[in-house]
Amino acid sequence: MARRLVDGHLDDLMQNRLPKIAEEEDLTLDEIKAGLGLLRRLSLAPARRLVRERAEIIIPDAIVEYDEEEDRYIAYLNDTRLPNLRINKEYAEMIRDRDVPKEDREFLKTNMGNAQWLIDAVEQRRRTLQRVLNVVVDAQREFFDYGPQAIKPLPMTLVAEQLGIHVATVSRAVADKHLQTPRGVVPLRRFFTGGTETASGEEISWDAIKAALQEVIDQEDKSKPLSDDALAKALSDRGIEIARRTVAKYRGQLGIQSARLRKEF
Repeated sequence: MARRLVDGHLDDLMQNRLPKIAEEEDLTLDEIKAGLGLLRRLSLAPARRLVRERAEIIIPDAIVEYDEEEDRYIAYLNDTRLPNLRINKEYAEMIRDRDVPKEDREFLKTNMGNAQWLIDAVEQRRRTLQRVLNVVVDAQREFFDYGPQAIKPLPMTLVAEQLGIHVATVSRAVADKHLQTPRGVVPLRRFFTGGTETASGEEISWDAIKAALQEVIDQEDKSKPLSDDALAKALSDRGIEIARRTVAKYRGQLGIQSARLRKEF
């Protein structure tokens, strides 16, 4: 059955036109779904099984925890895996040692200054990251309390203005950083997003809208999946007003197929 479906109806399978296949082949939907069940167990790249794939291990750069006494979330850097940078004591003493040739002392002095500059730069980056984390944790409390649907719009420019630094400094500080939170390990950049207003005037981020869209689709009747217009209406009932084309764009970004392809027979 699986071979028969692939040989004669691969395009129809990809478009979820199962009733058409059933009519042309004089088959029942149960017979077709049995063939599909086998196809779903197969791989388009069978040789991939010969290679052991390792999941990337993410070590969080910072940790967010709830402080019950203060009734607030706090963030602190996860520096346990980083070595402490310091000036080599022996070299520092050689700079002041008159028995060391002047040329060598000048060389050491120059490079000692470079080393100190590096230490100061690393510490400055740490302080900047901590300041950014403090703003994020305060601004996104509802995310930590309730999850992705509660994330708020937080442009980087707003954070930069609040901290009195350039937006590029904020961008570099958060690049490739991850937070360990009560909601799992989350990329720090996820908290920086634009948004819109709900019907009630409340600000909501684009990521929160996507989370709401995902929830609506997860709860739909798969035998009668919702069209993009119906999805827009369902979001409108939640106070989220967005156009049908925006629903289609977000659905694509989430990797969710159209209603016709989501239909289950």
